[in-house]
Amino acid sequence: MKINRVIYNVPTRKRILALTFNMAYGHRVPVQLLSLLKARGVKKATFFVTGEWVQLNPGIAKRIQQMGFDIASHGHRHEDYTSHSNAWIEREVKAAKRAIVNATGVKTNMIRTPSGDLDSRVIKKLLSMKQTIVHWDTDSLDWKYKNVKKIVQRVLPNIHPGAIVLLHGCDPWPQTLKALPIILDGIKKKGYTLVTVNELLSGIRPKANRKKSFNAR
Repeated sequence: MKINRVIYNVPTRKRILALTFNMAYGHRVPVQLLSLLKARGVKKATFFVTGEWVQLNPGIAKRIQQMGFDIASHGHRHEDYTSHSNAWIEREVKAAKRAIVNATGVKTNMIRTPSGDLDSRVIKKLLSMKQTIVHWDTDSLDWKYKNVKKIVQRVLPNIHPGAIVLLHGCDPWPQTLKALPIILDGIKKKGYTLVTVNELLSGIRPKANRKKSFNAR
């Protein structure tokens, strides 16, 4: 399915949503996160990984793939695409794709730009490279808040059918590991089923949004 816009959520009447994790730093929290997801029986999630992180942690990246989770690109280096040239963007996208394939065997054309930084030029360039740009509409801000309650309150009151939830699996922010079980319980209590982003997008017309950037990591 060709998508010529940025995806923030997918309109649907089904009580489904996608949990997504940005992966860019460290190995301790990522390992604990995967163990937590396994213990909780979570089988559907999408991981947006940087190429550099994958190169440093190929074993963890492979484990993500072996656990059946979807893997997509978070760029190669965690830098602002809007401050770089189109040629730089093209090199970064290709480098990330190579790193992901080398470590996991996964070929992906799905990307989430670092920190969510986008403008019309970057969007045009990524779409010209046949990239599906996936951001989010429910932001936990787990990189910003150490208070678990704040993280949970950023998520549970705001989920809806077709939501894409942003979380992180990075060493600087272990608070995600404490918030996630509460979030998972809340999602279940509200009657939602977790799906991957690919499943969310499959056969469904995505909803556009005029937002160009986010204060995220």
